[in-house]
Amino acid sequence: MIDEINPDGIIFLGDYVTDCPYPQKTMKLLYLCIENYQCWFIRGNREDYLLNHQKNPNDGWCYSSSVGSLLYTYENLTKDDLRFFADMPLCRDIEINGSPVITACHSSPASTTEWIKDKPELLDKYIGEIKGDILLCGHTHRIGLYRNHDKTVLFCPSFGLPQDMNSDARFTVLELMDGKWSYKMLSIEIDIERLISEFEESGLSNKAPVWSRTIIKLLIEKRDAPMQCVSLAWDKAKADNYSGGTILPEAYWNEAAKELGI
Repeated sequence: MIDEINPDGIIFLGDYVTDCPYPQKTMKLLYLCIENYQCWFIRGNREDYLLNHQKNPNDGWCYSSSVGSLLYTYENLTKDDLRFFADMPLCRDIEINGSPVITACHSSPASTTEWIKDKPELLDKYIGEIKGDILLCGHTHRIGLYRNHDKTVLFCPSFGLPQDMNSDARFTVLELMDGKWSYKMLSIEIDIERLISEFEESGLSNKAPVWSRTIIKLLIEKRDAPMQCVSLAWDKAKADNYSGGTILPEAYWNEAAKELGI
């Protein structure tokens, strides 16, 4: 589909790997895009997790529903892949052939984790600080639009794990019309059966058991099963006065999954 669109360039908003099987295949696709198109990359919180683990390999990562997917991803990446992530900026301004400037970030211009969607004070703050006429954000995996005077914040849907009550992979196409950026969303159907089989083939379903099931549930039922399960698992741990750190015992994950029907 990208070849059919033949864009002037492709902007990537971060979170390229960590939740699904075979991250090395995803990396090959990213490098292929660089060979064929002008590309701009932004670093997301998932890339930060991997880079922080590289700096501190004694952080307790192990095969589990808490961090097993992260560890699996890390073990299937190369040093060049991690260097590629490290070189990505947090936020950048993009100008294409003299067009109005686009500012792109993952979650906000100041952070890879800050949630600014539906928070007018933060949105107005960043609108006042950016150079671009439009600010592109990822992170939420949901479509959203905010305008203040002549500037727009556009929350782009996820190509990998969409959460807009639509199980299709979705991406945003920007077009310049009368000197201003307009947008439309295009979708590509996800081969869910193939993806499920890859969870088994890769071994990821065993290395991050409940987490893998939540990702599959998200794609099939179009609901945010991963975050629902994380939240409930932590609620159960706190009710049990758990104080063992950030990696939850699998028992809490299993209890939450059972209650949520995952």
